[in-house]
Amino acid sequence: MYFHTDLNGCPEELTDENGKILWECSFQLWGKRIHEVEHIPIQQNLRYQGQYLDRETGLHYNTFRYYDPNIGRFTQPDPIGLLGGLNLYQYAPNGLTWIDPWGLMKCGLTGKEVGNATNLPIIKRGSPEWKKATEIIQRGGKSNFRVKDKATAEQLLKDARGKIEIQPTYSEIPYKKGYEHHPNESHTINAPENNIPHIKWKDWSLGKKSGGAGHIFYE
Repeated sequence: MYFHTDLNGCPEELTDENGKILWECSFQLWGKRIHEVEHIPIQQNLRYQGQYLDRETGLHYNTFRYYDPNIGRFTQPDPIGLLGGLNLYQYAPNGLTWIDPWGLMKCGLTGKEVGNATNLPIIKRGSPEWKKATEIIQRGGKSNFRVKDKATAEQLLKDARGKIEIQPTYSEIPYKKGYEHHPNESHTINAPENNIPHIKWKDWSLGKKSGGAGHIFYE
């Protein structure tokens, strides 16, 4: 069986190897079911990334907390307290482009605000998330994404920005377009959130309007 998901990873259809739809469901923005159809006797309980539907209560088990899709909020406060922000029950700023796989820290699929890099989901080449990441990097501005390895990180950057030259790590020579490979920087003062190896890239060769900069993290 195969899952077909929305941008945020929420399953919308389940099909067999012939493409026949076995289960389908549509959701409102914060995960509330609009309608659910089982074409064969099957219970598909996966919801937002990291969430599992409890059909007795209607809540989503999110590892460290329960999430209520009817109100778009957690039912328990953030375990870290006010260190996680003033809104202790918030899921994320936007249910379509943000996820919280553990119920502990939100991270944006658009890569603008992620906290530690390891909070980012790993996107796979050829997936809808890969296509979205490519479009965002092409569009310019700041972005952060995560892939499985170094080669895939370079491929994502190439798909999005075309020919772009590698530069020395922590280069002191100014350049407008290029990328560097940086190590885990969790021990640093300036960027402790960059806690896995990554590409740091920028492209201001055509000016600020279409220029951009960001990171592509990998293991």
